[in-house]
Amino acid sequence: MYNKDPALKFNFADHYSPHFIVPRLVGRNKVILDVGCNQGYLGAYLIKNKNCICDGIDIDKKLLAQAKKKGHRNTFKIDLYKTDFKIKEKYDILMFIDILEHLPNPYLILKKMVRENLKTKGKAIICLPNIARLEHRINHLLGKFNYQKSGVMHQDHLRFFTRESALQMIKKTNLRIERMLPTGLGAKTGILPNLLSFQFIFVCKKEN
Repeated sequence: MYNKDPALKFNFADHYSPHFIVPRLVGRNKVILDVGCNQGYLGAYLIKNKNCICDGIDIDKKLLAQAKKKGHRNTFKIDLYKTDFKIKEKYDILMFIDILEHLPNPYLILKKMVRENLKTKGKAIICLPNIARLEHRINHLLGKFNYQKSGVMHQDHLRFFTRESALQMIKKTNLRIERMLPTGLGAKTGILPNLLSFQFIFVCKKEN
């Protein structure tokens, strides 16, 4: 079973975090599925500020209840370790924000949901942590691979991505990458994104 983090704190004030960047990539009046929605903060922002309809997936029914209170239309208690779940709705946008790295086979979940739940010419917004960040390269060179309570080396992360490995996975799922944005120091400085970015955000369009 997928045991996601407990209630997360969202920081909409940090202009270089995905919590600030992602909502600005979403147009108005969209129907959205937030995969790994936690308490539903992102969806609540989009409902209030972009007049969107938002559904959410999470494994924790208490967090889903909070998302429902924040205005989510539908919530789905789903264990994303499995691939036999069914959601009938098709969406304008699928959001995978800091979720795929927690799964044993993120490719299968991404491929399934793009095929079954994304409208033709719909978009997927995917945020993945960058294991090739400078500090991690140095640690790995020194033989260190220590899990932590937060960040790229979070103790619950099962999969690790560089920009290139993320690109390869996404391109195999019938998605065309339209934009790729760094977060953190890579976004703030605008240089050396492979070395400085905490995450990469991919804005993708379904091919057909």
